[in-house]
Amino acid sequence: MGIFDKIFSKKEPVQNSVKLMDENQFWNIIHATIKNSSGDYEKQQSELNTELSKLTAIEILEFDNKFRTLRGKAYIWELWAGAYIMNGGCSDDCFSDFRGWLIGQGKEVYDNAMRNPETLVELNYDFNNDDWEGLSYVPRAVYLKKTGGKEMPNGIRENLKITGEEWAEDGAELKAKFPKLHAKWGID
Repeated sequence: MGIFDKIFSKKEPVQNSVKLMDENQFWNIIHATIKNSSGDYEKQQSELNTELSKLTAIEILEFDNKFRTLRGKAYIWELWAGAYIMNGGCSDDCFSDFRGWLIGQGKEVYDNAMRNPETLVELNYDFNNDDWEGLSYVPRAVYLKKTGGKEMPNGIRENLKITGEEWAEDGAELKAKFPKLHAKWGID
């Protein structure tokens, strides 16, 4: 019997909680996945699976609550503009994935981007060659394994009301608003 078989052989009960995982514990998990994946986003998702598998089902829900809270806080027009420039366009689903990816870059990158999306130019990343989707699905998948196929409760409700200053999709406005991002990733 392998380690994962041992971990998942005991099925845990489904419990609901609106509690958020402790901020330091949350970011420590994210940073461990960054370190262990060496910048490979697909591998980071696998590493998150490994890290969450060490937790109880209720702790996984609390991790997910924290993740969704941070993703909801990042639901701001200015970040969407940054994602739009970086990706050459960005639908609402794409922006949700981008916010999950942003959390996966760690506390410092997340906090800096929340203050000023132009700080994302510091990242050496080719956005057009990767998919931002992934990290947000890992907690639910691990929870299913922990509970023997039982769906994760809803926990907290993510903020779905966008804030900030709305922008038009024309290139001139975005170029003027975020010149550094546009210089690095913008399409003229």
